[in-house]
Amino acid sequence: MSQSETWKTVGILGGMGAEAGVELAHRLITLSGARTDAEQIPCLLYTNPCIPDRTANLLYGGPSPTEELVRSLQVLIDAGAELLCIPCNTAHIWHETLSERVDVPIVHMIRTMAANHDRGLGERVGVLCTTGLVRFGLYQSACAEHGLEALMPTEDELEQYVMRAIYGSLDEGLVGLKGSNKGETIVGLMWEAAQRLIARGASALWLACTEISLIKEELTALSPVPVVDAMDSLAEELVRQARRARA
Repeated sequence: MSQSETWKTVGILGGMGAEAGVELAHRLITLSGARTDAEQIPCLLYTNPCIPDRTANLLYGGPSPTEELVRSLQVLIDAGAELLCIPCNTAHIWHETLSERVDVPIVHMIRTMAANHDRGLGERVGVLCTTGLVRFGLYQSACAEHGLEALMPTEDELEQYVMRAIYGSLDEGLVGLKGSNKGETIVGLMWEAAQRLIARGASALWLACTEISLIKEELTALSPVPVVDAMDSLAEELVRQARRARA
């Protein structure tokens, strides 16, 4: 059986943040189970830095990302994508709208994370994510549907630790994860938020922002509880859904 008969072609819409799409493509390669390059998953990656910032739109009334997201997904479809994904947790606030606008299925990162959670890790999960996701309740709803309790950062924890680590701070001259800074200060900020979730009873930490996925190893080394990455969950689901022979 040829490669094209083994896998569907996966389309990755990257650029939210800059490394997210590349990181997901790398994890697909790792998880595919391929023994040779010819057995790998056919993958199209479109990194679009022009998609308006999702948090800026949700919290501050900035430009909507909807039309650029739709256009970008269509670029992947026109190039041959048969299964789509968006490695940006916050962008899934628009998942329903996007799914109505394109004809190729988009794997839902957040629902996948909740559905595939290992119950052996406990049912109270600490979710490290953006302010927009906390306010819109996507993780809380997905967890509730699967009998899990989502422990979310408080508004103060989001402002002081999570969002500073992701976006940095102009006033402090601090470059965040969006600027590819994965240094000790950034890891320390995110770990401060993580510790507070653990103190409130989280039996596992969920990395629910693809920027935070970039410091998975550092957080795992610090954490006394298991760390589960939404990027890994998405990659595993893509492998499952792509591994289907064409009719």
